[in-house]
Formats: sequence, structure tokens, C-alpha cells
Amino acid sequence: MELEDLSPRDDTASVPEPPPGGEGPAMQFEVLSYFAILNIAIGLGSPLGIAAIPLSYFLKDSLHLSPVRLAVFLAIVSIPVCAGFAFGFIRDRWRSARWGDRQYLFACAAVATTGYVWLAASPINYSKLLLLVVIIVTAYVMVFASAQALMTGVAQAHGMTGRLSVVFSFGFFTPAVISALAGGWLVAHASVRGTFLIAGGVTIIIAIQAFWRLEAADEFESSSVLVPYEKGFAAMRRLFHHRPLWPAAAIYFLWNFSPGWGTPMFYHLTEHVRISSELFGTFTALQSLFFLPTSLLYGYLCVRAPLSRLLWWGTIVAILQAPIMFLAMGPTSTIIVAILYGLFGGFATAAYIDLIMRSCPKGLEGTAMMVANTSMFAIAGNAGNLLGSWIYSSGGFASAVIITTLATALIVPLLAAIPPALISTRDGERLESDA
Repeated sequence: MELEDLSPRDDTASVPEPPPGGEGPAMQFEVLSYFAILNIAIGLGSPLGIAAIPLSYFLKDSLHLSPVRLAVFLAIVSIPVCAGFAFGFIRDRWRSARWGDRQYLFACAAVATTGYVWLAASPINYSKLLLLVVIIVTAYVMVFASAQALMTGVAQAHGMTGRLSVVFSFGFFTPAVISALAGGWLVAHASVRGTFLIAGGVTIIIAIQAFWRLEAADEFESSSVLVPYEKGFAAMRRLFHHRPLWPAAAIYFLWNFSPGWGTPMFYHLTEHVRISSELFGTFTALQSLFFLPTSLLYGYLCVRAPLSRLLWWGTIVAILQAPIMFLAMGPTSTIIVAILYGLFGGFATAAYIDLIMRSCPKGLEGTAMMVANTSMFAIAGNAGNLLGSWIYSSGGFASAVIITTLATALIVPLLAAIPPALISTRDGERLESDA
């Protein structure tokens, strides 16, 4: 397979001006459908998808890991995610002239499927589980880098960053709902091996989708083969000097730095509130499910109001999200907390993803998205999880929740650091993203 080094022609090239609301309805429907299917399959098939809850219970109950050791396991398998920018850079520099991003979707999905089948077909111990999960996560990071880069390029080219940020949210939270409901049931009724086989089956869908040629994606792929030649170090310098990217990355880091959630919440609810595995699965599902209504609200408003206004609205509500965890005192209040958590977070998440998409420099969409989105998500999540687990083990769950609230509040001063031209337009209007 012939590979090409794809490099930008002009750092100052602007996005072509689309008509209000983007391109024609048929193209929009195909684009939205393509990325909805792809993102949902990635969300379900990854180790953070349908296998997440059964894997956590297997580590806690069968391998008898403490909260800190469980957090360490999760941190180790997330190392490829933390280094996601490297996978994004590989994608940006080397793609097949014929297949483009689809080469990575197919090859890495095949690797991940093989890893799942191996786990399901052989004895499991801690070392083997750790090694194979790291391999599967690594394959999925490459898949995710290609999918995000392709989506970002299409979104910028067709003025759809807001609407595709909603698709991205649906591709994250819909699998989370399904995974939580199915995962809680699988813990009680199925083996972890069966869960790995199911995850492998979902991963095959990604490989199959690699044969779907999206017209809007083909246009983006052909326009991204740019001249003159830009060497790797020059590309990295251009990324580091691209001012709009870094406030967006810092905001997403703070949004996902949550010492009061993750492992501390898992142990708090299962050990102190003493909810069942099925109820914890329902709790996790409802959190993600109720992100969707406010994400849809963002999709409605993003073509009617500028991003600057939506960022402020989302952040003010998001600051109130963490303190609601104090309300979880029993089964009923735990369900209420899950619903409020989702409603308070969906709008802000869509707004921050919209901001990141707008902030990516031309020709480096994969690297930029993996830096600002995936790596920030992983680093913030694992740092918060490790800190929160240590605080929780010392008897300080309330302190972990307070730190989470303060981290979200720090987003407010960062909003002033965003270049005004980047967020002054509605979705579908001309965006001078490289100005």
C-alpha cells in the first residue's frame, strides 16, 4: 500500500465559506450518519465501552484489587491514550493515497478484535490482562485518531463543527448508556470472557465501515494533499505556535479533571451507599443518557447563537455539576444524582468539543484533536482518578468533590484567552480558523 506524507500548503488558508447551515441536506445526512455509526461503534467496542464495568468488577472481586491498585491499572492501560498526539501525528503525516484514514480503521480494528478473542479463549491473570488490554487500547487510540481527524476536517470544510460536536457527544454517551446497562447485567449474568467476545464482535463493525467511501470525506482527503512539502519538525512547530488550540486544550483538561468521580465514586456507591451492581449500571447509564437532551439542545442553539455565548452558558451550569454528588445517600437519591449530572454536563461538553474542532490547524487535525481532546481527557481523568482515590482512601470523599468543583470553576478565566474571532460565529457561518 503506497503511503504519502500529507503536509499543509498554507498555514493561513481559510475554510471555504459554506452557505448558512452548511451544505445540502443529503450531504449533511450522509455525513451525520457516517460519523454517528463510526463513533458509536468505537464507543461500544473499546475497553471503555461494553467491557468497562465487567472488567472493573473482575479486577475488584476476582483479582481483589484495592481502590488505588485499580486506579493504577486504569492509569497504565491509559498510557497510549495520554500519548494520543503521537498517533494523531502518524495519521496526519502518513496515509494511503487511495484509502486515507480508512486504512487505519481497518488494520487497527483487526488488531483489537484479535486481542479480544485471545482474552476470551485463554486463561486470564493480571499480567496477561494488563498486556492485552494495553494492546487493544493502543489499536483503538489509532482508530480514534483517524476518526476524529476525519470528522474535524469534514466539519471545518463544510461549516458543521457544532452539529458534528453533537454527533461526537452522541457517539460517546449513547455507547456509555448501552455499556452501563449491558455491563451491569453482564456482571451478574455472564462471564468476563463472554463480554470480551461481544466487544470483539462490535469492533468488527469498524473494520467493515472502512469500506464505506464517504463523498465529503473523499473531498477532504483530496484537498489535504497539499504543497509545498512541510517536514515533521516544521509541522510540530506550527502546531505549538497555533494559539487557538491551547486555551481549548486547557479548558478540556479542567473539565475532565474530576477527583470526585471515577474510582472514588464507584467505591463510595458500592461500599458505603451499598447499591447493587445492576443499580450501579443503571446509575452509570442514566448519567450518560441525560447528557443527550442537553447535547441536542446545543445542536439546536449552535446555528442560532455564536459559540462565545454558548461557552458561557455551558460553563456556568457545569460548575454546579460536581456538588450534586453529595445528594447520593440511597438508591432513589443516587438515581436523581445521575440524572442531574447528565443534564448539567451535556451542553458544556458539546460546546467544548465544538471549540476544539474550530481550534485545529489545517493539515494537523489528527494531532491537534488527540492533543486537545483525547490526551487531555486521559491525562485529566487519570490524574483526577489517582488523586481522588488517594483522598478517598484517606476518608475524604467530600474533599475530592470540592476539588472537582474548583477545577471546573477555573474554566471561567480561560474563556477570556480564546481568540474572539474563533467563537464569534454560529455553526454554518464562515470560520477564519487559521487566521
